Amino acid sequence: MSPRLRILGAVAVALLALAGGYLLLGGSTGSSTAAVKTIKPLHPVEKHVAAAKKRPAPAAKKVVAAVKAKPKRKPAAAVIDGMPGTLALALRSHRVVVVSLYTPGASVDAMATEEAKHGAALAGAGFVSFNVADDKVVAPLSSLLTAAPTPADRVLDGPAVLVFERPSSLFVRFNGFADRDTVAQAAANAATLAR
Repeated sequence: MSPRLRILGAVAVALLALAGGYLLLGGSTGSSTAAVKTIKPLHPVEKHVAAAKKRPAPAAKKVVAAVKAKPKRKPAAAVIDGMPGTLALALRSHRVVVVSLYTPGASVDAMATEEAKHGAALAGAGFVSFNVADDKVVAPLSSLLTAAPTPADRVLDGPAVLVFERPSSLFVRFNGFADRDTVAQAAANAATLAR
């Protein structure tokens, strides 16, 4: 046999095999009127959903138990005894309180506030910081400072450090940046004079 005849014979056998497979697998062109059977699932979906609702996941219990409502702190009154509430509360627990005045967004004011905070801690004094743009703080603090000896002490601008002693008197004011050692020394001086 020639190679050409072998190739033609192989192609013919392959075509016959494809046609036979097509007919066996239901590829006939005639339409069937028989209805398609519905397949019933072995385990209905409703039972799985109901069972899942009955048994909560153990991890969910742990998460719910771990989340606790934090009690909300009662905010301090805005004005106590004619001064800002936070300053009044700080003066109740400390004989001397360092107040840092700052303007929001000013980098020098942020550094001055940190230095004042560290200085107050070194002297064992109380510390509060006030935003000079906040009218709720500026109004009572301005009225408190109306008795200050110099007009410069009555102006509230940042950065500035005020050192108050009990009951509510201004001991000293530093306009501009004051380092922690200066603030600590002023708070310590106020504490010795307040005795």
